[in-house]
Amino acid sequence: MKKIYLSIVGIVVLLSIVLGGYLYFQIEGKEEYNTTLTIEKNQPLMKSLAPLFKSDSLVFKIYLRFRDGGKRIKAGQYHIEGNYSLKEIIDILEFGKGRMVKVTIPEGFSIKQIVEHLEKVGQIQKDEFYAELNEASKWFPYPTPDGNFEGYLYPETYFLPESYDEKILVETMLKEFLKRFPVEKYSNKDEFYQKLIMASILEREAMVKSEKSIMASVFYNRMKKGMTLSSDATVNFVFDYSKKRIYYKDLKVDSPYNTYKYKGLPPAPICNPAVDSVEAAYNPADTDYLFFVAKGDGSHYFSRTYREHLKFQRDNKR
Repeated sequence: MKKIYLSIVGIVVLLSIVLGGYLYFQIEGKEEYNTTLTIEKNQPLMKSLAPLFKSDSLVFKIYLRFRDGGKRIKAGQYHIEGNYSLKEIIDILEFGKGRMVKVTIPEGFSIKQIVEHLEKVGQIQKDEFYAELNEASKWFPYPTPDGNFEGYLYPETYFLPESYDEKILVETMLKEFLKRFPVEKYSNKDEFYQKLIMASILEREAMVKSEKSIMASVFYNRMKKGMTLSSDATVNFVFDYSKKRIYYKDLKVDSPYNTYKYKGLPPAPICNPAVDSVEAAYNPADTDYLFFVAKGDGSHYFSRTYREHLKFQRDNKR
């Protein structure tokens, strides 16, 4: 009888050790995360925690109950990136350490527009932002003529610490740009800068992404023939994009960015383009188009001759 009793005790102890090890691994074992959590007060907690590994497991639910049912978890947005255990994740959410705010930089914005946008939605000061850009010129590897970072503030939705400042913001955007366009891939920096200028024009001119490579071919074809680029977007840049429409009188403005007046590319990018615009600048479509005109629905009509160009305008005049 004693042997049976000892055997049962041994089995129970063994099962306890196995179960304890399993629970320890489930709670303390680390997982690779790259996800965003939004904890809202008016939303069921388990629904908010759904993106977490094992969130639907019994262990997760038991552990959460052990941690006061998640009542100490603070509402907010969290970007969880890196190796974390379940315990560490709950710690982060309870202390609000990883609480983030979402900052979106729209595609095609100039630096001036970005700064105005961020001043409205964030906690930055314009002068401090530009001061941090100036500091970044000490480590940023691509050309920044006269400290001009136009083209390098990558348009993206960023998750930043709740108490972010100008330094964090500038470094985050520039590092995102370098991640998208590593120097190892674009070792000819001067060539890359010229492509970036072209990409910025495409970003502002093309509303339909599939047209970007076609539009790039138009601009390159014009340059080959010694024609001006004649881009309304470059002229509007001179006016800080305040013009809803460019008129003939606007084309008289004397600026190196006026590509109706001066041949070739403008001296620097006119906005901050996305990846697909840069790809189009490097890989233009194979066409002999020289002209394009907006159809009114966001797309364009492309033509080979000025006569054809005028005919389309005349036939579609409203």
